[in-house]
Amino acid sequence: MTNKDFRTIVVLIMAALTIYSCNNHSGKTRQAHTSDGRSTQVSPDWHGTYSGFLPCADCDRIETELILNDDFTYVLVNSYLKGEESFTDTLLGKFTLKGSRIKLQGIPKNERSPWFKVEEGQVRYLDMKGRIIKGELENHYIMRKNGNPLVEDRKWQIVEIYGKPVEGTADNYYMIFNSREGRISAKVNCNILNYSYKIKNEFQVRFGQGMSTLMACPDNLEDEFKEILELADNLSTDGKYLSLNKARMAPLARLILAE
Repeated sequence: MTNKDFRTIVVLIMAALTIYSCNNHSGKTRQAHTSDGRSTQVSPDWHGTYSGFLPCADCDRIETELILNDDFTYVLVNSYLKGEESFTDTLLGKFTLKGSRIKLQGIPKNERSPWFKVEEGQVRYLDMKGRIIKGELENHYIMRKNGNPLVEDRKWQIVEIYGKPVEGTADNYYMIFNSREGRISAKVNCNILNYSYKIKNEFQVRFGQGMSTLMACPDNLEDEFKEILELADNLSTDGKYLSLNKARMAPLARLILAE
């Protein structure tokens, strides 16, 4: 064997060892350990806002919102609903993430469980020892992540308002849900509209305060669309078609995914 051949073999061996080391390290970084020591995969997008209605022993239900921030701080809002009465408390603090389990810090011992489990697109409220609550109400302890990936960060062309066809292109009649800002941008052949919004449980939607440019409009379509934003409380979509709805009434507006 020549020196040249020997050097070539050494280089190949070193390259193989480097690739193995990188792959092995990569595999380790994707794993974490739960509180009981089991290895688990951790979702990289656990941060966000989760909403749901949790069971309540001495009230009708608890409307709950949990915000998990990138800096490992949280906001937990519980609204205790009983008939027409309600009481809300808000907790803020830091949390720890161990495997797929989250523990909220700053909650007085034995007052309530500080444990949640991160699952795909949702979190699950756990018992005082960090275990899944079993029984008939097991699935009632799930809080879904706010938003809807089939709707957000896509351009939708407005094709119908109050049952009347809208003639035009996606350049002048459109709506975009911007998930990062939590605001929509829209145009109905006139001004640029900008409204806050929140999507809960995938299909419940609320539009908040808005602003717009101040051009005089040639028709009343924009005013009608603004009114729809005030009325709409849910949406439906299959990823290609989208409608804004009020309860179970006929759709207030229909949109299609822009090409």
